Amino acid sequence: MEINIDKSDFNKTLAPWIGQTSKLMTLYITDVFKKHRVNLTKEQWIVLKILHEDQDGIIQNELAYVTGRNKGSLTRLINVMEKNHLVVRIPSEEDSRKNLVYITNEGKKTFAKMKPIMLENIRILQSGISESEIKQFIAIMTKIQNNLKKHTI
Repeated sequence: MEINIDKSDFNKTLAPWIGQTSKLMTLYITDVFKKHRVNLTKEQWIVLKILHEDQDGIIQNELAYVTGRNKGSLTRLINVMEKNHLVVRIPSEEDSRKNLVYITNEGKKTFAKMKPIMLENIRILQSGISESEIKQFIAIMTKIQNNLKKHTI
């Protein structure tokens, strides 16, 4: 689809819809955490989920890459999570310049408490959307991400 700059209606493009949906999801997840009295952000939840899946710890720089965050922003996030006893950083035995990040017992408890709640909210988010529509949506989002990666400076 070629976009005519003179007659462009941005609401008929993907960008504002992706942005608005992302903001709404962040607000919704924040409300879910508050409702259940869990002091987490969406970003902290994502880190807990990743660390819960990889019990062997993850090198902090790799965690930055996996979460799509820059090193500084991930460091600040991990600092807060460490203060809240959700994660711990331990220097690598092979290379003391690298830190491995592990989920703590408190982090595991928080994750275990929120996992069924998050799964229920994913069900709510996806209600009325068929399995094939979900697959198609993921395929389209993958194409958008690949397009962005190709053209990112």
